[in-house]
Amino acid sequence: MRRRDFIKLGSMAIFSPLFVGCGKGDQMSEKYHEINMPEFSHSRLHSQLDRLLAAYEDKGMNVSDTLLPALSEKEIRDQCTWFPGELTQEIISLYSWRGGQQNDAWETKHPFWFRDNSFSSLARAQTEYQSMMNSYGKNPEDHEMLKYSFPFASFNGGWYVLPTRKHDFNPSLKSPVISVLQGIDVYYYTIESMVNTCIDWVSRPEFDSDYTLPEDIEMQIWKKHNPRIFEYET
Repeated sequence: MRRRDFIKLGSMAIFSPLFVGCGKGDQMSEKYHEINMPEFSHSRLHSQLDRLLAAYEDKGMNVSDTLLPALSEKEIRDQCTWFPGELTQEIISLYSWRGGQQNDAWETKHPFWFRDNSFSSLARAQTEYQSMMNSYGKNPEDHEMLKYSFPFASFNGGWYVLPTRKHDFNPSLKSPVISVLQGIDVYYYTIESMVNTCIDWVSRPEFDSDYTLPEDIEMQIWKKHNPRIFEYET
């Protein structure tokens, strides 16, 4: 696996003043009120994921070699009895496209990255959920939200989760993708905006074999699909 060395820690250091602005708290909730995202579409998400897969393979990154087969809704539910929350339409749709990747990104030549976290199989999601709850979930302020948040992607002690009950961010965001690493923050407004962001990142000619982009280009694309993300307003 060729991978930017601890890029997550580096990017957090670079963008730390911006990340403060997307964290929890009433002060920041107002900035989301005017953002209207399309209603979720199962077929549109599958089309977007197909495009992301094609973008990786166009770069010679054969991610399809390690993606598990798609699962039926019954298979997904049968394999997720450990999860106390609702299996939302976004979660069902994601795993009915492909079943994730069985191995951790460290053990996979071409991980299917959503930026810094790779697409977890349901078995790995269970292990990652336990790890998350035994660390960040110990914080009483975050416990209830994380208890009902599904970790669909992970890497090196960090997770992307989909909340399945009330979350601590602005209520206009129905199902945001939340990053759990050195804090808990909204990284994408929806799973669809996350995949669209990743497509544009991977499709750029500057995207290299270490899965990196120049920071200014990365942030420009991030905000294109998630307007005003990470902006702090006083």
